[in-house]
Amino acid sequence: MRKNYLLAIILSAVLSITACTDLDEELYSSIPQSQFGGTSEEINSLIGPAYGTLVNYVNNDFWMQEITTDEYMIPARGLDWYSGGIHLRYHTHEWSARETPNFWRFEQVTTVNKIIDLLDNTTVEIENKDRIYAELRTIRAFWYFLMLDNIGNVPIVTEFEGELPKNNTRKEVYDFVESELLAVVDKLTEEKSTNTYTKATKWVAYTILAKLYLNAGVYTGAPQWNKCLEYCNKVVQSGLYELEPNFFNNFKVKNEGSKENIWSIPYDADYFRGYFIPYQMSWHYSSYLTFDVQFSSWNGPCAVPGFVKSFDLADARRNSFLIGPQRSSTGEVIYTRDGITPLNFTIDVRDFASATENEGARLFKWEVEKGGRTHLNNDFAIFRYSDILLMKAECMLRTGDEQGARALVNEVRERNFNPAKPLSTLTLDLLLKERGFEFVFEGWRRNDLIRFDVFKNTWDFKPNSDPADRHTYIFPIPLTIMDRNPNLTQNPGY
Repeated sequence: MRKNYLLAIILSAVLSITACTDLDEELYSSIPQSQFGGTSEEINSLIGPAYGTLVNYVNNDFWMQEITTDEYMIPARGLDWYSGGIHLRYHTHEWSARETPNFWRFEQVTTVNKIIDLLDNTTVEIENKDRIYAELRTIRAFWYFLMLDNIGNVPIVTEFEGELPKNNTRKEVYDFVESELLAVVDKLTEEKSTNTYTKATKWVAYTILAKLYLNAGVYTGAPQWNKCLEYCNKVVQSGLYELEPNFFNNFKVKNEGSKENIWSIPYDADYFRGYFIPYQMSWHYSSYLTFDVQFSSWNGPCAVPGFVKSFDLADARRNSFLIGPQRSSTGEVIYTRDGITPLNFTIDVRDFASATENEGARLFKWEVEKGGRTHLNNDFAIFRYSDILLMKAECMLRTGDEQGARALVNEVRERNFNPAKPLSTLTLDLLLKERGFEFVFEGWRRNDLIRFDVFKNTWDFKPNSDPADRHTYIFPIPLTIMDRNPNLTQNPGY
């Protein structure tokens, strides 16, 4: 099923799209409008590009967002990875509109808008048309949620053709995402099976709503803890999801069988490749000798030392990092490029601007495939059931139910300790730490730090607090986008 779904996306890629709104980069997809959609194959090729946009979820900007947090960084290693100091500035929150991550996701939005336009104009009777519309609007709402989170004040565009738009306020974007999901959620399938794996189901929409309400205080100034709790409970009460007994089951090469992953991107080294190449970025140049993979690595990103040290040594999730002496698959010592120093990944990094080859714990969360290539075959879980439980716990804690919240956090912790090591009390600080342990390298750390209002704080190699106006809590609109659309207004502080 997975390969058939991927193939449908690839076949869809031969179609071409153009749009007079010119919101973003050139797009690809066009099909005859009036007589298309009469067969399931045509429908798959029609909606395939919408799902195909998800290949861009884990991309270069995803990782650049991660290095703005206290968990992940890209030190300069001599001239390697210096890149004019851009990675250092991301870490210290000193980026500018000229070098910001490009979270302007209108290429993806325009793709969905074009498909909806095609559906609106076809004369063919389409089976399950309401459900297809619902899936498309859910995907579009997801991309808008990401822009809401990262940029805030972006245009709301639901038509394929139109004039160059102006910004909407962050509150208006929040309201749009909420209204879109509420309008379509009952038309989405409740099925959880191989047929709906990676699809936008009712449970996916509920989870996006939970994420939206979890951060409502950030987006609108009005917290919505009870609404977040309501939608977390809808997923819990479905009975369709459960925690995997082994945390790392969710990150296996063949992880499509996970009982925990709610929405996944079916990355595939042959057919569906994004920038999901964490190991090529992070591992040492010679790490291929350790894992018998078919790619060399760039020896760049690593974990922030203080973040690694915050893990309990007995916590199995600490194995998300690659630490210590490195040997080949046959047991031989591996050396750094000087040919003398044994390769030994340390936790500590002495100088962020001039790190050695050895320094920094490396990424190691997804199962390594023997013979694997640059692009991982592991599917990437956007949402996991453990997040539902920890979001629910946070809402309960913030509304006064510490005992109930602690029980949920301990449920998530339990599989990672032998013997069990439950928390005897729960505070917001401990909950934030627990989210860090659970979702390291999964893209939620910035979102969490901002909600807890500690994104402004100092940590390793970030010696200064952010400006008091907190303008760094959202990214600027990239100047390249501003130059192409004079109707846009830049975010404050940039």
